[in-house]
Parts: sequence; structure tokens; C-alpha cells
Amino acid sequence: MKTVFEPISNTLNQSFHYGVFEKLEFQTPWHYHPEWELTFITESTGIRSVGNSIQAYQPGELVLLGPNLPHCWKTNRSTKELAKSTVIQFRKDVLGDGWMDKDEFSLIKKMLINSNFGLMFNDITAKDVGGKMVSMKKMSPTLRLIEFIKLLHELSLEKYEVLSLGARFNVNSLVSDRIKNIIDFVDKNYQNKIDAAQLGDLVFMTPVSFSKFFKKTFNKTFTAYLNEYRVSKACELLKESETSVEQIAFETGYPNLSFFHRKFKLFTNKTPAQYRATFFK
Repeated sequence: MKTVFEPISNTLNQSFHYGVFEKLEFQTPWHYHPEWELTFITESTGIRSVGNSIQAYQPGELVLLGPNLPHCWKTNRSTKELAKSTVIQFRKDVLGDGWMDKDEFSLIKKMLINSNFGLMFNDITAKDVGGKMVSMKKMSPTLRLIEFIKLLHELSLEKYEVLSLGARFNVNSLVSDRIKNIIDFVDKNYQNKIDAAQLGDLVFMTPVSFSKFFKKTFNKTFTAYLNEYRVSKACELLKESETSVEQIAFETGYPNLSFFHRKFKLFTNKTPAQYRATFFK
């Protein structure tokens, strides 16, 4: 299995793809495609992977992804809510050849270039633009295209957080096979001890070669990646349940509570209790 290439259907011969997803969970694996993608999450919680970024996601987030940037949303399976999102996907020629080089689109071009690393917008912008994206479902194709251009302009004026920096993914090679296997293994085994020897065996490399490969690809060590994943899982549990912090630490692979606290604050700038308090006021 390699990182999945996902062809974007455009059977209606329209300028861009607009879709609403609503199922029990987001089912697309870690994948890529040549289109830009603007995703608004209306329901569901879980883990979002974009390039070398791993974070817990929640309803109301708005993310813009550049072409061929590997990504996936993994739904928290313990929740009973549906996974819902509104998605816009478009190619470089969405408005014809050379449109981004026109003066009118200079800010949009800058934003789209930056989206090669994945961009997440703040809550206020996400609520505003996301609501407009949802409303586009009832529009005619022509009005939908006009609204799409207006949304790109609006987003280009806003500040955003860059999600993934420094990683280099070769989506058409053996590298993709290895990354897919590593990500799936971590998803299934993050509660347990995982070391370079195990991952090396998984991708047919020595522990040293694996560590070098991972650092070169993700621009971070595997240990840092694993801790980010575990903390993101802990964030899910802190938001979705009243389980004790000690139990959550254990369930996410941290038998040492003080070590869990240190890692959690490192990645979130909050203690677990402070993080939970932002959701249970």
C-alpha cells in the first residue's frame, strides 16, 4: 500500500468540485491529489495529519491544503456523532490559464503558495467562511463560482497558521509506501511502547537507517512525532470525556504521569487540566 492518489471527480464539467461529506467517520486514508482543497469540519473530532503536522481537530475548523500535500482526518471512533464536512477542491486553471498572475489576484496567489504547507484559519474566520461554504450547497453553479472567488479573496486578507514546514514527501515512490505503513502502525499501536527497531522491521530498514529516513522526511524525529500523536489523542479524550487525567495518560501511552504533563504542555502550552477547562466551563 502506498500513499493513495485520490482523483477528484468533476463529472458535471464545472470549474471546481464542491461536496458535502456525511458518514459515520472520515474514511479516506493518508492521501494526496493535485488540487487545492478547502475543508470545513461541521461535525466530528479526531486526529488531523497534514504533512508532518499532527493535531486534534474539532468542529468548526477551516483548513486550506496545497496540491499534492499528503493529508487525512481520522475520526474519533468512540464518539456517536456523524463525521460531516464541506469541501471545495480546485485546480490551478480554475479561472483559466494565468489567472493568478493578474494584479487582482496577487493576495490570493500568495495565500495559495503558502498553502503548500497547509493553512488553518482562526475560529472567527472559520465560522464566517465555513458558514458561507455550507450555504453554497443551495446555490446555482454560476453563483457558487462567484461565491468561491469571494471566499478566496476574504481568506487572503486573514491571518492563518502554517501547519507543516520542512517536510519533503515524494508521493510517487517507495517513500510513500513506508510513510503509509508507519502512520497506520502508530495509529494502531500508540498506546504501547514503539521503538526504531520495530519501525525498522516494518519498513525493512535498520533502526539507524529508519531514524535517518524519518528525520529527513518529516523534519522531526520519530520520538517527537509519536509524542505529538499521543498528545493529540489525549486532547481528544480531554474534550470528549470526563475520564481522569491519570487514566488518559495511561490510555495514550504515558505510564509516567509527570512525563505526560511535560509533553502535553510542550505541545499545547497548557496543562491537561487547563486544556480541559477551555471546553468545560
